[in-house]
Amino acid sequence: MSSIVPDHPDIPDDAPIIGLDHVILAVSDLAAAQAQAQKLGFTTTDITAHEGWGTANTCIMFRGLDDQGDYVEILGVRNSSMGTNGLEDHLAEQGEGMLSLALKGRAEKAAAAFDNHGLDHLGIENLHRNVEVVKGMAQRASFKLVRPQRGPFSPIPLFVCEHLTPRAVWAERFLQHENGTIGIRAVQIRMTPGSKLGEGYEALLTGKLSGSISKPVGADLEFYSADDWAQIYPDPEAHEAIVYQVENLNRTGAFLAESGLAFRPASAGYRGYIVYPNDAGGAYAVFTDGS
Repeated sequence: MSSIVPDHPDIPDDAPIIGLDHVILAVSDLAAAQAQAQKLGFTTTDITAHEGWGTANTCIMFRGLDDQGDYVEILGVRNSSMGTNGLEDHLAEQGEGMLSLALKGRAEKAAAAFDNHGLDHLGIENLHRNVEVVKGMAQRASFKLVRPQRGPFSPIPLFVCEHLTPRAVWAERFLQHENGTIGIRAVQIRMTPGSKLGEGYEALLTGKLSGSISKPVGADLEFYSADDWAQIYPDPEAHEAIVYQVENLNRTGAFLAESGLAFRPASAGYRGYIVYPNDAGGAYAVFTDGS
């Protein structure tokens, strides 16, 4: 078995936050969402529960643009009598779609960086789940999380995720996708008219939480006004989009044409194809070759 390890040679040791790790989509029916993702041409991990939490997930794993590894986590409720970390409330109030962002980082250093900038957080938490690295053989995956309070990180909450067992999470059998995706190019978020980025995002985007790293590794975070959003998504069905980088846009277009899913060529923004939120976990899915 071979797998990717998300350590980048150009990342200095003092970097608390390195870049985007994964995007979390909240769904009401996890099995149906997994089938939908597979129809969209993604290889998905098996549905597994989070130990001690009332949630379960299936993930779409990528090597990433710089071989740093990123992914999409599709998250559902498995037991509402246990803690769901706001997932159940989100689904009741906002429905399916982007729940939060996870940043790749080092938990102790991230917690210290939040403290230094007056950003309250819940301390360092441990999370575990099983991954079938080889079919029929489960391995325990472990993580350290640092979750700041939501207020400074509006419009969408985020947390820092440190992978303690990356070889299990990025197992080779999950990294090939029929639609040709190799990683997340960007996460796009529409701002509510009159709102502004929280101070936590301001600190993140200006490099105050990244130590001496020259620039974050991997996907971009892009924030749009309502008017600019409408140029890309003229009939907005969601306020968030995930832009996927593909190896060959022509092959991806041919796959989508045979999939039976509703999609259209992008008329603005990234060159490529846009799949509507109803077929993509509640957020737009944009497939591009990066141009």
